[in-house]
Amino acid sequence: MNLDAVNILTACTLCYLGMFALNLAMERNAKLVLNRALSSRLAKFSSGLGWCCLVLALYANILVWGWAVGMTACFGIATAAAGCIIFIQSYRPRLNLHFSVVLLCLALGLQFFRIYG
Repeated sequence: MNLDAVNILTACTLCYLGMFALNLAMERNAKLVLNRALSSRLAKFSSGLGWCCLVLALYANILVWGWAVGMTACFGIATAAAGCIIFIQSYRPRLNLHFSVVLLCLALGLQFFRIYG
């Protein structure tokens, strides 16, 4: 697997994780996923973490495709990730949490592969 593919997969997972963190920052959605609302402090942390993940995804896309195509691809991937989250949230909200944990492990594994592979 080449470095571009690793960056693209990392960008996709970071977009999903960022959108999920922003989703979790909202009280109504946190109640659906966690069966309780997050405290104000945790909601702000989740929101900040979501924005950081989206910025890192933008950076990964720009590394692969350059400024013009990278920004466009990042917005497209973020829109697709938000659509997936909304769809899953409608039917099985708890599944979003499990899927995010799997994607976090995937992103960390990809970066481990990138560094040591």
